[in-house]
Amino acid sequence: MGVPKFYRWISERFPCLSEVVKEFQIPEFDNLYLDMNGIVHFLFRMIKPQKVFFMAVDGVAPRAKMNQQRGRRFRSAREAEELERRAREKGEVLPTEKRFDSNCITPGTPFMVRLQEQLKYFVVKKVSQDPLWKGVRVYLSGHETPGEGEHKIMDFIRAERADPNYDPNTRHCLYGLDADLMMSGLAMNQSHYLGMMSGLAMNQSHYLGMMSGLAMNQSHYLGMMLGLATHEPHFSLLREEYLDFEFSDLKGRLKDFEYNLENVIDDWVLMGFLVGNDFIPHLPNLHINHDALPLLWRTYIAVLPECGGYINNGGNLNLERFEKYLKELSKFDFETFSEQAGDLKWFQGKKAGASAEQSEVLSAARKLGKNQVHNNHEHNRSLKGFKLLSDNENLRCVVLDDLQLSKSLLNVFMQGTKDQDTEDYSEEDTLDDEFRHHKRHYYMTKLEYETVTPEVLRDQAEGYVRGIQWILLYYYQGVQSWSCIFFEIRLSLHAHVRVRLEYRFYPHHYAPYMSDVKDFVNMDLTFDIGTPFMPFEQLMAVLPAASKELLPVPYQNLMTNATSPVIEFYPLDFETDLNGKQQDWEAVVLIPFIDESRLLEAIRSVCHLLTPDEKARNSHGPHLLYEYVEEPGDPYPSILPEAFPDIAVNHARLTKVQQADHHIHPARLRMGILPGARLDVRGFNTMLHIEASESMPSIDQIAQEYLGCEVYVSWPHLYEAKVVAVCDDKYRYSVDQNTVVHSRHV
Repeated sequence: MGVPKFYRWISERFPCLSEVVKEFQIPEFDNLYLDMNGIVHFLFRMIKPQKVFFMAVDGVAPRAKMNQQRGRRFRSAREAEELERRAREKGEVLPTEKRFDSNCITPGTPFMVRLQEQLKYFVVKKVSQDPLWKGVRVYLSGHETPGEGEHKIMDFIRAERADPNYDPNTRHCLYGLDADLMMSGLAMNQSHYLGMMSGLAMNQSHYLGMMSGLAMNQSHYLGMMLGLATHEPHFSLLREEYLDFEFSDLKGRLKDFEYNLENVIDDWVLMGFLVGNDFIPHLPNLHINHDALPLLWRTYIAVLPECGGYINNGGNLNLERFEKYLKELSKFDFETFSEQAGDLKWFQGKKAGASAEQSEVLSAARKLGKNQVHNNHEHNRSLKGFKLLSDNENLRCVVLDDLQLSKSLLNVFMQGTKDQDTEDYSEEDTLDDEFRHHKRHYYMTKLEYETVTPEVLRDQAEGYVRGIQWILLYYYQGVQSWSCIFFEIRLSLHAHVRVRLEYRFYPHHYAPYMSDVKDFVNMDLTFDIGTPFMPFEQLMAVLPAASKELLPVPYQNLMTNATSPVIEFYPLDFETDLNGKQQDWEAVVLIPFIDESRLLEAIRSVCHLLTPDEKARNSHGPHLLYEYVEEPGDPYPSILPEAFPDIAVNHARLTKVQQADHHIHPARLRMGILPGARLDVRGFNTMLHIEASESMPSIDQIAQEYLGCEVYVSWPHLYEAKVVAVCDDKYRYSVDQNTVVHSRHV
């Protein structure tokens, strides 16, 4: 799950969570899991797992994920084309070989088929020839097994935990690039769990930059360890130190229920999804780099004592408590708008020298958001006003951006949209009315509603809440629905008929305002598991026409022919919207949503044209389990004999494990810290408050005390070192054959 800036913000807030991996400090683990889309080379020799090595490649994702995948791939293709265009304009000579299309890293492409075959060869070779791989169960879950790599791993861990013979002190290590490793680890309630993130994951801008001080080849413990024997308990720092300290104000304030850290952590996971996830848009104004996380946490601490219990109960939302939380949080909507209005007033003061006619236009533009335009004279006056505004760019931007009163919205009012209150503004009610029109404009322009009615707002609220519930269950219990995030769209018809529609995803690029997510307590939050897409169906759903060659020719025609029944799903040009973000890669990609029924119908019309190899590629498969056996089996052939020889002595026994074997019914899930899990093996942690020293010792005093001595360095992740030199900007002391050498420092 991409939560842009989340890991960077958390690691700066809680600095002890991250540690550069040093080879001589690697702790011992039982199981190693790889999210293969985050790593292609292997960390086996670094971690040395004792029991399980699980490699997971992304397979077909739930429909709810495909909108995000679609946006990324469309943007990626356009960026690649733009780079080529700029290179040609500069006169650069482009390579003669065909450009690598990164969109090929999608289930069902020829590239992924070749990768899977090479991974199987690699595993068989290592199990047969490397002593470290003996005695380890090696799972390979390839692109043909449905599900995101990380979540296939989570399914496996849940299945292991459900086994009565499971050791609650099994030590787990998961490597990947996504910040939601934190969410997965915390949702798992696993007592000994470490997430590892590559330095590449510290920055989400397509890995173009690193955080200050981080090298490209560094891996980092994602401070998430509960009990690592003599090593730093990173996960425990987050769970039992940082988060417990962060929400310590709740202790003693909860009257009707007890403080429970595990429940607080579940609610913390929920709050994290409100600022970003891969399935539904984040709420307006909640940006991590604008301190959205402290806001969410402060609001939670203020509201929870009045809720009567916790909000997220093992992945299940308590709707009444969630509504109370959002009601308090929604005050931030109005506060943000108030600040914008204050900035506008300041700007008006700075622009006091503007012409009287421009000032009149500004006033008229604001009143158009309140009053109905009654005649053509007023209509012409408003158009004249916009002409004047266009001559003053700064003034126009204030009206159109800060107050969100664009020409399209004003035209709605000019066409006869009535407002119940037509009295003149007063200083007291102006801001409330402007905020109401601000939100109306948001829904009409961003979400493209012709009118904004109570039914529309209720539909938005219920759709958003249903999406949040689906995400929570996805992380706590596994996929709840491959096909749909079901929710109702209620349309007020003349006959007062309600129509129920079923969507496979949240059908908008933008989320509703927090202040409008309300009155959802009586929702029915049930899901139908459905079935996953076939690989070619997902490719058709997420790839742009620029990547058409990754599909069979009959499918390519559907993406390019003007007569194709689904041609509008593959625009060659599209807009993006930063929507409050700062980086281009964070922008909302404004492309059409896929109509699933139309897409599948179009695909069925050409399925008979596939070759046998293509039909084999368009299928699902099981997890592959490899184990070492003493008696060798048949030789394992190489698909690239010119580069890799056949494995003549094959000691790898293959067992196919069906995906359903890892899907645990909610009644069998073992939630929380399991009985017998040792929490006493974690180290002693200290929170330091550094005070200013009255006197600073001289360099010669420091040299005399520490030269040649053994000390512990790199706090808080300490290791032993020996002091061999002490220096400042003038002098340097060092040890040479047990003799202190004093020299002037240059």
